Amino acid sequence: RLGRAAGMAAGGGLTLPRLSIMNPDRDSRKTTRQNSCGSIGGRSAPSPKRFACNSLQLSAAAVLRMLAPKCNSAVYSRLVRERVRTAADLSALDKDDLRDLGLTMVERGRIMRWAKEAGGCAGAGSPALSQDTSPGTPGYGFGMEICSAARAPWMPELSPAVSLGEDDYEDESAKKLDDIEQQADFWCSLVSTASPMPRRRSVEKGCCDVRENVLEDWFDVTSERVAEVYNDMHKASLDPMGGISVHELGQGLRRCGLVGLDESALAKVIEAVKPRRNGRLKLAEFETILSRLKLGQLFMCPYSMPVNGEDHGFLRWAPVGRDECGDPLHAPVVAMHLSVVDYNSHQCHTMEVTDSRFREFCFGHRARPQHSHESPLVRWAHLTEFDLTALLCITVKYSLHPLCVEDVIEQCPTKIDRYGCNYFAAVEQLCLVGDPDTRGSGASPVRVAGFHVAAFCSGPPLFDTVITMAQPDRSFASDWPGGAASEAATSRWDMKLRQRLTTAPRSRLRERRADFILYQIIDLSTDELQAVILAYTARLGRLENSVSGLHAQCVLGEESLDLCTEASTCRLQLKVVLRRVRGLQRLLRHFSGDPDFTADLSGYLQDVAEHLDEAYEDAAQLVDKCTAIIESQHRAVDRRDEKVHQRTADRLNKTLFVLTVGTFVFAPMQFLAAVYGMNFVNEDGVPTIPELLWKRGYLFFWLALLGYLMLMLLFTCWWYFRIHRRGAEDALCAQGADEFIV
Repeated sequence: RLGRAAGMAAGGGLTLPRLSIMNPDRDSRKTTRQNSCGSIGGRSAPSPKRFACNSLQLSAAAVLRMLAPKCNSAVYSRLVRERVRTAADLSALDKDDLRDLGLTMVERGRIMRWAKEAGGCAGAGSPALSQDTSPGTPGYGFGMEICSAARAPWMPELSPAVSLGEDDYEDESAKKLDDIEQQADFWCSLVSTASPMPRRRSVEKGCCDVRENVLEDWFDVTSERVAEVYNDMHKASLDPMGGISVHELGQGLRRCGLVGLDESALAKVIEAVKPRRNGRLKLAEFETILSRLKLGQLFMCPYSMPVNGEDHGFLRWAPVGRDECGDPLHAPVVAMHLSVVDYNSHQCHTMEVTDSRFREFCFGHRARPQHSHESPLVRWAHLTEFDLTALLCITVKYSLHPLCVEDVIEQCPTKIDRYGCNYFAAVEQLCLVGDPDTRGSGASPVRVAGFHVAAFCSGPPLFDTVITMAQPDRSFASDWPGGAASEAATSRWDMKLRQRLTTAPRSRLRERRADFILYQIIDLSTDELQAVILAYTARLGRLENSVSGLHAQCVLGEESLDLCTEASTCRLQLKVVLRRVRGLQRLLRHFSGDPDFTADLSGYLQDVAEHLDEAYEDAAQLVDKCTAIIESQHRAVDRRDEKVHQRTADRLNKTLFVLTVGTFVFAPMQFLAAVYGMNFVNEDGVPTIPELLWKRGYLFFWLALLGYLMLMLLFTCWWYFRIHRRGAEDALCAQGADEFIV
């Protein structure tokens, strides 16, 4: 395991590497054991000149790993980019080239001395120079080459941190440790016979800070934590040879939450792991004891932790075997949703981990390649639903970092982090909901579901393990405008990835390592976002056509209002899509900026970056289209109101026109009536108005009024038709001007 290599170095008084989050299976563990075991049996190291001659058959990465074991991991990426493949290529570099690689002065001096010794062997029958033909990505062979070279008896111990000697006893010890790790009944029986046996525990009070109160206290089995406990046990040991007693082992296990194990049980454990000849418990063996007992504790004494009011702990118990006394052993049963794919370019094995096989999976190891020339298998384990029990078991099995597990439980935003040499990525994913044949046609409103996808990926040099988990986004219903879709939705990216792995034996995906799986997750999440944006494009196109048609027909009823309300909701939803796209862009920048990812992956990442840029531009354009639809509705409403006001004003103007014409016509008649209706007389009582004394004056008065009335009516009709004709001419001129502008 990757974690053991760091722990062994710490146990030997060496400098610890950075904290790792993942603990791969047996193959990488054996590699780190061989790299850390030291010289066995008092074998003397050969001369540096002999080592320099024989090391010419290695690759540049293997030589650099031995000569500069503490160099930055980015150095190996630069080796790949600069095509420094063989040991001869490395020996041909000068000091400036080594400085450009990022090596320190001491490391450059070692390599220059090695190159000087190797130069004298170049033409003296030295071993054939080997090419870097390590399988998978170029970064894969950095650890496996050392593993294969560790069996050569001529390699010296170059530094206290790296020693490549081993003997048959070490191989037997490693094989025995592998075998004892898979004996689930043995470890579970030890926990079941603990006195007092731990009962079902609830950590509901610790949910306010899951990492500090739960994960770090009970489930932190990272290499740093294990090395810390191991070193403290050595400091407290009274054995001058550094041996750890049963009491000290029990104290160390209690610090990690394992209580109730008596000395007889601990003696069985020590006897089972077979410490080496001097009786000193190695760090790898202590790590095995701690992780297996913790797994046994999880299966026999489960924890329950409510998440958002739901209990995701164990619910049912079933018999799993019998202990040494013949009493039945029971373990909790979980509705398991775990699928495992182990693959390389030559073979692919799929496994659906059921309830009954979950314990076997947790205690077991992956299979070896069928042939020696094949690359080690890459494992992809996927949890389709959130299950706290499965997550905690996987946390212990692979030594996941508590910060990453907390991010899975709390559903952190989209990001990618590196802990030591390993990676954790979280993606807030959006997927379409509904019938696949009609959801992208735009005939109905777009329905979207949110998922939270988390991925743990082992880093360089192996890149051999990926653990993913998909769960519904608990905050999606409150964050998504208009509410989440009512029907159940499922994430489809895992099915696509599984199909690519199982149906194409010679695909790039099968030939690459775990970092390519991580890229595929980001790529598939980008594809889902693009599908969502395309669905909105089709829907908004229909909305725009419908709204334009209603506006052309001057229909501004409830139908038009509903369409514009949907456009407003789509605009808010597209802004959420934009936030998801920006999150993926940030993740991709951090991903592509990491120097440990292989150079061949940069082209794929650039392709995803371009797709994300295109998706961002399309979503921004759709937001503008929603704004245009809403503004067109506002303009149509304004035009309708303006027409209503115009009609009201025209009606008022016509009324005033009629009144004005009537007043204009009848005002002279009223004037004449008022004049001749005055009763002014002289002293004799005779009217002073001469017309009043006419014999036919009354008749003449009416004849004058009727004649005036006829003339005014003719004048009014001529005036009305003249104004109407002039208005029609003005309307035709305005229409012609509009057509000219168009």
